[in-house]
Amino acid sequence: MGSGSFGSRLAALVAVAVFVAALSAVALWTREQARRLDDAVTSQVNFVLSETKAALEVQFNLGLALADLPQVDGLLARARAALPAIRSVAVLDETGTVLFSTNAVEVGEEIGAPAPSDGPGGNPFWSQEREGERVYGVGLTTSFDTVAGTILLRLPAGAMAEPMRHYALTLSIGALLIAVPIAFFGWLAGLRLARGPRRALSDLAVVLEGLGDNAAARPLPEPSRSPGGLLGGSLGLPAGAFAEAVRKRLTILDGAEREVARLDELA
Repeated sequence: MGSGSFGSRLAALVAVAVFVAALSAVALWTREQARRLDDAVTSQVNFVLSETKAALEVQFNLGLALADLPQVDGLLARARAALPAIRSVAVLDETGTVLFSTNAVEVGEEIGAPAPSDGPGGNPFWSQEREGERVYGVGLTTSFDTVAGTILLRLPAGAMAEPMRHYALTLSIGALLIAVPIAFFGWLAGLRLARGPRRALSDLAVVLEGLGDNAAARPLPEPSRSPGGLLGGSLGLPAGAFAEAVRKRLTILDGAEREVARLDELA
């Protein structure tokens, strides 16, 4: 195998290894960032819902019906302004009919029975995927612990997709800028480390090929200077002993050939 072929194969191997490592790192970090972003959005949404819930339930204590509560539109508008990606914030009665909403088109719409009022672990906030959007909600209760309605907050299903794409693109560019010099210097280091063993292997092959010619009369090089010694020092292989064993076997064969030739002459 030529030096050029070895260098190109080593370059391909290093490039693939570095690319796979960089791709895996980008995928893991992007997934972790997506999880953190989802947790942050959920926390912010729950905070907005809790503030709106508290403000509305204070008015319940005054004996007002849900449909007659004042300043609800202002509360919902402030809640919507807390997150730019929010599609709408609405208040539903116990039958699932929209009484108030930041989107006027939704008022009077019958969404149907809301999701369960309690999330996992008794958490009053819940969320679910519904018709291509993420819906968050919390129940409204009166001072008598009776269900009065629900607050719904809608987010587009892909609301966080654009920030994640931007994050993944930025991370990929950074990984590429780091991976290219790493791959280059790794390739140079691989060539440098392989230079000694490859030279020793080539020299050892030459020695083994030449052992067949006058093997008994041809002395082996000094162990420290022989290709076997270099290879043994480079890779820890008993190449010198192997070359010596081959020489001895060839010497025995040469002697046997001469003995057979002598017997033929005597015959």
